[in-house]
Amino acid sequence: MMDPLLYRRQFLLARHALPELGGWQRHAVGGLTLYCHPDLAVAEQRDGTRTLILLGYLFDAQTPEKQNRDILADVVERARSFNEVILALKPYAGQYVLIYHEDSVFKLLQDALALREVYYCTIPNRVVAASQPNFLAAYSEPRIETSRDPEVVAFYEQHMPKVRERRLWAGDRTYYDSIKHLLPNHCLDLNCGTVSRYWPNTPLPERSLYEVVDRGCRFLQGMLRAVTHRHSVMMAVTSGTDSRTLLAASRAVCSQIYYFINDRGQFHRRSADLVIPQRIFRRINLPFHVHQVPGTVDAAFRRTFFENTFLAREKLLPTIYNVYGKQHGDKVNLLGVGEIGRALWGFEPKQLSAYYLAYFMRYKNSAYATRQYDAWLQEVRPVAQQYKLDIMTLLLWEQLLGNWGSVGNSESDIAIEECDPYNSHYMYETLLGVEESVKKDPHAIFRGMLRRMWPELLEFPINPPDSIGDWASLVLQRVRIYPILKTLRYQLNYTLYRRRAGSR
Repeated sequence: MMDPLLYRRQFLLARHALPELGGWQRHAVGGLTLYCHPDLAVAEQRDGTRTLILLGYLFDAQTPEKQNRDILADVVERARSFNEVILALKPYAGQYVLIYHEDSVFKLLQDALALREVYYCTIPNRVVAASQPNFLAAYSEPRIETSRDPEVVAFYEQHMPKVRERRLWAGDRTYYDSIKHLLPNHCLDLNCGTVSRYWPNTPLPERSLYEVVDRGCRFLQGMLRAVTHRHSVMMAVTSGTDSRTLLAASRAVCSQIYYFINDRGQFHRRSADLVIPQRIFRRINLPFHVHQVPGTVDAAFRRTFFENTFLAREKLLPTIYNVYGKQHGDKVNLLGVGEIGRALWGFEPKQLSAYYLAYFMRYKNSAYATRQYDAWLQEVRPVAQQYKLDIMTLLLWEQLLGNWGSVGNSESDIAIEECDPYNSHYMYETLLGVEESVKKDPHAIFRGMLRRMWPELLEFPINPPDSIGDWASLVLQRVRIYPILKTLRYQLNYTLYRRRAGSR
């Protein structure tokens, strides 16, 4: 009998029956068989020749009481084609995969951040797509093996371990031959295995700061009502902007939320992420829980954890096992990624190159990464120009959050379901559409939302310097030396990179 935690909340799409997954949910669609783990929520809607299958969940900010099936029925009613389905999904937030089949149209897409991960085969095989590349490879026939390409191997073994706990891939390839990763804003054609971009697909109207704040507040408040209506909820609060804004949005339902922070030993006595939320919750007179996370983990759980998610790392394993798995597995854990609306990485430089992107992603010595970002840049540049979107924001969204960010959510699936109320094209279009004059102050929208929803939360500093390095960086920025040093450092590394490339 299969371990109930193995591939928990995952799916696999196959051309032939897989008896090994006999205990899983099973759905026929488009001549394929969809296998879903028993703990993965599935909703199906059929309308004449059309079939829509939702894996995961959606929430409706305007009508919080609606369930997955209700929302899927609304989408089917409003949309008569796949392109209309894409537009109809915009107002919702969630973590999902949606499969659409109608006659010759057979497509798959994900939530805005692609947190419900999808990997797919690029060659004919009995398996088509799955939640993880190793899961896909395990049931492949003919067998798909890890890559022998020297550049891929060097990237995985030499460059990745030095960057973001070895979970940031570059581009849409994987460590497996013939398996690729479906990145945010792209959909998969299940008939031919090709990928196309589906967002942006409409112009982003420019809005005043007042209108963006108003739309953002109403959306996040509606999402918090929707999640708490359907689930028990927990929410981590740090000294940062995004969790503070979600806390403000939760004001009307705060009695239904378990607020906390996990202390894995990373905090010192005066750490801002530990001290400031405790001060905030004393001020607003709500319970706040500090979890002291034990380091011990059951050996069997550890093995399954690393088998479930290909790029899983040790860092959060004790938290996932001891806090989420043992104590709060019945809850939905709220997270928040609002950085897309804050020009977190600044704006596109005048001399933009693939190496600049690789350098920015901390792969300054990887020719493989540079080529992957070059391929992405060639594809995204005309779209960014057409819709007046900044390349650096799209890099953050599609390459960092789409690769590195999604791994964290996949790791947690073994123990708990997670939800990001920001995770909606409606919300991101709202934030990105703010008038040009406001974009120079990336925190203006979030200060406005805090002021509107819970002004007392502005009495506490947001992300104050927490170390000597933080203070030094702040001083250099205030005297305007920091940008000059960053530019000089980049130019030096670029010169060295070109010399190495020329000597090959």
